[in-house]
Amino acid sequence: MRIMNSLFLKAIILAASAVFFATGVCAAELPDQRGTGFDVIVIGSGMGGLSAAAHLATNKLKVLVLEQHDKVGGCTTSFTRDDFTFDASLHEMAGGGPGKNNRGLYKLLEITGVGKKIELIELPHFYRSIFPGMDITMPNNWPEFKKVLKQKWPEEAEGVEKFHKLSSDLMQEMLSLKDMFRYSGLKKFFTKVMVPLRQPTLFKWKDKTFQDLMDDCFKNEDIKAVVSQLWIYYGAPVPEQSALISMAATDAYLGDGIWHIKGTSQALSDAYSERIKELGGVIKTNTRVIKIMLKDGAATGIMTEKGDIFTARYIVANTDPYQLTHKLIGKEHLPSDYLKNLEKLKPANSLFGVYLGLNIDLKKLGYNDTEIFYNTSSDSMDVYDKMMKGVIENGTVAITLYSNYNDPVYAPPGKSVVVLNTYSSINVWPEYQSKAYYEMKEQNENRLIALASKVIPELANPANVEVKEGFTPHTIKRYTMNEGGIVYGFYLSPDQWEKVPNNTPISNVFIASNWTQAWHGVGSSQINGWRAARLVMDIEGIE
Repeated sequence: MRIMNSLFLKAIILAASAVFFATGVCAAELPDQRGTGFDVIVIGSGMGGLSAAAHLATNKLKVLVLEQHDKVGGCTTSFTRDDFTFDASLHEMAGGGPGKNNRGLYKLLEITGVGKKIELIELPHFYRSIFPGMDITMPNNWPEFKKVLKQKWPEEAEGVEKFHKLSSDLMQEMLSLKDMFRYSGLKKFFTKVMVPLRQPTLFKWKDKTFQDLMDDCFKNEDIKAVVSQLWIYYGAPVPEQSALISMAATDAYLGDGIWHIKGTSQALSDAYSERIKELGGVIKTNTRVIKIMLKDGAATGIMTEKGDIFTARYIVANTDPYQLTHKLIGKEHLPSDYLKNLEKLKPANSLFGVYLGLNIDLKKLGYNDTEIFYNTSSDSMDVYDKMMKGVIENGTVAITLYSNYNDPVYAPPGKSVVVLNTYSSINVWPEYQSKAYYEMKEQNENRLIALASKVIPELANPANVEVKEGFTPHTIKRYTMNEGGIVYGFYLSPDQWEKVPNNTPISNVFIASNWTQAWHGVGSSQINGWRAARLVMDIEGIE
């Protein structure tokens, strides 16, 4: 009894400490409303920023969105070259379409009214995975996905079911904690205490890797390579990648559907923009924010590159945390512990790729795929290392055949659009726009095309190529302003899966980008936008 009393007393002390030190929204005061031009200023119109603005405007807050580029969307944009239209980055989006589980992103699109402004096309395949001696196409839903695996590896049937159950259980447990980021004090403390009992899958796997998961479910190395193929979407190689993102993302794709936005991803960005304006929001493009203004430890507004000043009661930044802390706010205004924790986190990778417009119809030539991964090795650590060192020919290439999406916007009849992607580091590239930079860019474009032509030989014939345009980490940095041209935020290893929270030490400044806790990707960025908006609405007392 004495031991039980002692444990109970310690719990009470810990809970009281949690309340005392909590900086959650429950303890925040409403910012002074006097002299402000807007309720919320959103910096950046990527998916996180647009999502945040839409949710805030839906709840009758006056919103201003400021974007440095000449169009909204960030990475979720498109562009044209001659006869061809290219998606800047989106391959496929999980969880946004109707008729599946209708959860997560689908609900958020419906709440804002954006879902009514877009048309979604469900893609017919998940991915085609090619390794030395193995070529397999994976379906777009759990029943067929499992069927293909069991037919190829019947001895792994039990492991296939186990992987499905773990992934689905993990997703449900994470959805049960979807509001935890809003908690503070006792509620947050006791929610965390109960995780081992209420969310046992999350608790068991939070410190484990994708490799741990594969080894727990399967014995055959080939099936492990195929099932873990989408590590190439998430950033870190299999032995270093968090098991949590692999399980949750796989269940999102196979449970909620694999979707394309008709008219390219720009149609999604434009739908958000249109809806925000309908709700009274203001969007200004060609407007770069250089400073968040502070007074008495709180943000009062922003200053643009042209010297214009806009005031607001809240700021939502769809930026990387380095830009936010080092440039927009200033390190001198932030606690040293927050900055130290930020510096400890390892960023993920950037990308290198080539956009190709072809004067041939690949589908008529027998290529029915939408997404192909060609791997020179099944050792993800090895190919990741090669890619990051710039040894493209010994890495992995993602081949996206956009003209197979059943969307005529990409290419006219008889022509095709293909985009090639591989991982890259800005550190291997010469100075931006130098002669050496352009020489390396041209060389690497040809090397990446040569790698992809092992799957589609027609790519190797220059006579088939009408448009060829490459992008590098420097290109991504220029358009996103992300540190190092990073596209995935922080490296998703088990010790970093929580990334950084959507709130900051400045009580009325929030982050909506994919560097924060709902992870990365077009779908997750929209969830991060909702999370940032939700924190603002909590302070405002909006349910």
